[in-house]
Amino acid sequence: MSFTNPLALLGLLTIPLFIWLGRPKGWGRGRRITAIVLRVLIVVCVVLGLSGLQVVRATDDLAVVFVIDASDSMPPQTIDAARDYANDAIARMRPDDQAAVIVFGSDALVERPMTPAREIGPLESEVLSLNTDLSEAIRLAMALYPPGSARRMVILSDGLANVGDAEEAARLAAASGVEIVAVPFSALSGQEILVTDVDVPTTLNIGQTFDITVAVESNLQTTAILRIIGGGQVVVEETVALVEGVNRYAFTLTATEAGLTAFRVQIVPAAGEEDVFLQNNELAAFTQVVGPPRVLLVADDAVEIANLAPALLAQGLEVDQTTGSGLPPDLAVLGGYDAVVLANVPARSLGPTRMEALQTYVRDLGGGLVVIGGPNAYAAGGYFETPLEETLPVEMQLKDQERLPQLTVMYVIDKSGSMADTSVGGFAKIELAKEAIIRSVSLLNPFDRVGVIAFDENASTVVPLAPLTDKAQVSNQVGTLRAGGGTDIFAGLNATYNVLPCLLYTS
Repeated sequence: MSFTNPLALLGLLTIPLFIWLGRPKGWGRGRRITAIVLRVLIVVCVVLGLSGLQVVRATDDLAVVFVIDASDSMPPQTIDAARDYANDAIARMRPDDQAAVIVFGSDALVERPMTPAREIGPLESEVLSLNTDLSEAIRLAMALYPPGSARRMVILSDGLANVGDAEEAARLAAASGVEIVAVPFSALSGQEILVTDVDVPTTLNIGQTFDITVAVESNLQTTAILRIIGGGQVVVEETVALVEGVNRYAFTLTATEAGLTAFRVQIVPAAGEEDVFLQNNELAAFTQVVGPPRVLLVADDAVEIANLAPALLAQGLEVDQTTGSGLPPDLAVLGGYDAVVLANVPARSLGPTRMEALQTYVRDLGGGLVVIGGPNAYAAGGYFETPLEETLPVEMQLKDQERLPQLTVMYVIDKSGSMADTSVGGFAKIELAKEAIIRSVSLLNPFDRVGVIAFDENASTVVPLAPLTDKAQVSNQVGTLRAGGGTDIFAGLNATYNVLPCLLYTS
């Protein structure tokens, strides 16, 4: 028996007070005793509940997790030996005992969940085997134990953990009441050399010299060929003398090509020498070689390019040129540029797809965007309520409304039966026409006047000609149109002529 909050037991000292204050008046002796006993029991139950009473019951049920190392440092025959060891242990367990199996390398997977103990067959879990992360396997094993059982963890490994903190994970498991049994397996029975570390700077500039450091581990004294491949070419190849343990080497190289460069280090046994496990004889490291910043200059006017391109080149930038319609919408291509410059490019030249690509390029890829104004840029270029307006820290709506003339627009839409036919893209013609009206209305100003007339064999007013005070209402009314009926375009034009005010000028 134990208590999580033993100080709460002091509440039992209040029992005499409850007995004294709770004496019923005028009751018989039997009823008084019953009432006092009930009050005392209530107080005791409340106090024990607040104190966190726990009753610990010993159990003989055993739950065992077998943690099997399947990393590259464990040859297949050694992994099979570890599995055989686990099967021998399971054969000696009682029918009520339970067992689980975890296989680990760089990651850890549950080969078998906690079930009544039975023989382990061939291991089917495929873990990443390049590294050995025992700490991850221990944490996963802790999640498999059922409550109320004695817990044991059997680790079957060569002990060559090189990722994570296995000792700390084991201490936490032991503190939780898990019995840990480590069974060492000798992974290497012959000569073994392996590359354990390659270190290069994360970023370099073209032409910059740098050091690449390499660590090679060997279990005996031998000779080998050390080879470094960078950019697809062999840049270092030397015969090295290895001593038992860790051997470190440093080489000075020069960055020659821009972009993400991989440096692969290979250690090859000299002629006549053995190596038990060849899979760990190569390791790679990556560095980003930065060249001159690449800029994509986008302009429809050759004069704009002629003025801007020389200025950008003079700053040491690498400049590619294209038009608005030629801007690549592919993010993989845009991502190769450090910045995009739009020089007086109208929205119609880019289109929605390219503007959305530019928005993603800036927002998600961190690319630079420079927009140069002109008669075809910003609000005058039709960028109001477009992805480019959302991307830039400016608004694309003209602010000097007093200088804008009032516009009267009368939309005449065909809603005859033929408009139900599909057009390019699989959309009905009537839907495309309605969308055109709704989008153009969104670009008008509140003081503009708008009207909508629909016709089939007859004409009808959908939106009376009036100031555009409620764009949403106009959009909703247009959205109710359905195709049907004959076609009399003159009915629609005649209705429009009768509605629009006509101002006649004569000389």
